[in-house]
Amino acid sequence: MQPRTVVDSFSIEQIVPYFQPIYDLANHKVVRYECLARLISKDDNIYLPCEFLYIVNREQSNAELTKRILQLSSAYCLPRKMPWSINMFQTDLRDANLIDWMQELCSGVASKLIGVEIAYDSIKSHPHLVTNLLHKLPNLHVTLDDIYEFDSVLEPLVEAGVKAIKLRGELVTRYAHNGGGKHQIQEIFDFCKQSNCQLIAEHIEDDNTLDSMTSMGIGFGQGYSLSQPEGRMTNLKQI
Repeated sequence: MQPRTVVDSFSIEQIVPYFQPIYDLANHKVVRYECLARLISKDDNIYLPCEFLYIVNREQSNAELTKRILQLSSAYCLPRKMPWSINMFQTDLRDANLIDWMQELCSGVASKLIGVEIAYDSIKSHPHLVTNLLHKLPNLHVTLDDIYEFDSVLEPLVEAGVKAIKLRGELVTRYAHNGGGKHQIQEIFDFCKQSNCQLIAEHIEDDNTLDSMTSMGIGFGQGYSLSQPEGRMTNLKQI
């Protein structure tokens, strides 16, 4: 399906979190929710980030969007002690005012309850952005997203406090369908096992993919075969 493009103007207040669980694959238990931004148009169409983020970037409203998703997600998840994460941009990591605001939000919150996911390609040339974040917010659960191969930058970031690594969905799908990418996955798997770092397989879209990931010993997963993103908070599975 080709992504649509949002052409009408919209406000940040029209963007809300949808919640997709990350599972412990051994016992099918939810361990964390990823809070995904969705734009709800005036005619109730639902748009994915790839369909509207270009406008957010153009208007330089990234921090405003990040704050909104953090606020809405924390209002629901914190009273229920549900671990959750949002996606952060490189621009967010460079925004001192946003980080200060997050410090206030995280003050007094149980360790690792609030988390962020950071696209690895956006920071692998600037790892200090992650180490600085962890220094200021040591109780934050940080996941590096979209990993497709092991490299030397991962080790110091995990040593600094990164708690999880998420495999690139394309790599997961390729291995499940034709065995491709096995060496890359195995190398990342061995590193995570040695470092006591969670390894998450995303884009688990069918039973074959789920079986291939569990057979490799990968303990955590996310994808439509397990659960779709849920916008109606009353339908969320409790942790």
